[in-house]
Amino acid sequence: MKKVFLFMILIYLGCGPDPIPDPESVNLVAPNNLESCTTASRVNDLERQVRFQWTAALNTDQYELIIENTLTNQQFRSTTYLLNVSVILPAGAPYRWFVRSKASLTTVTADSQTWSFYLEDSPEESHFPFPAKLISPENNSTVTLNVSGEVLFSWQAKDLDEDIESYQLYIGNSEDQLSLKRDGILQTQTSEILEENSEYFWQVITIDENQNQSRSKVFSFQTD
Repeated sequence: MKKVFLFMILIYLGCGPDPIPDPESVNLVAPNNLESCTTASRVNDLERQVRFQWTAALNTDQYELIIENTLTNQQFRSTTYLLNVSVILPAGAPYRWFVRSKASLTTVTADSQTWSFYLEDSPEESHFPFPAKLISPENNSTVTLNVSGEVLFSWQAKDLDEDIESYQLYIGNSEDQLSLKRDGILQTQTSEILEENSEYFWQVITIDENQNQSRSKVFSFQTD
């Protein structure tokens, strides 16, 4: 009798519903990454309408477009069932954006890569540099100090005017208390002496010849 009971349980479990597949991430199409957006439509002196496009994602029935003005940190969000959406944005600023895939039968989501573009105000304007892309130390990583107690910081940067003048490195023990550790950095890397067994947060500010500035994201890491 016990064997029959166990057999029935196995049959019941084997006939259960298939697991719900998680949404997959999209591939971004436009505006092009790290370029000036030349396809935007003029709305007025201060605003432009930008059309965002991406590819379809498997197991997805809804997309959320998330855009951030990297000068003001203002976000713009739009939800759609389509593979494109047009958004009116303030001109004369760099933006970053990504698409979040969603499905009605699960709370799991999937984010695309993050792309950046510059939304022109006037052709004669000086472009703000794109926020630096932090490379090392990676976010939420553990870093071993070298024999001198130093950590190497590196990043990537781009300015459409190609007139980046210098960088500033900020480091702190909390995201809200970052201090300027090094100014006037001319290369995209530098080293700093840090303490062992400590948590650190870091950020890079990019400055061009017109003193336009952009702030990177804040990364954290642990030393051992």
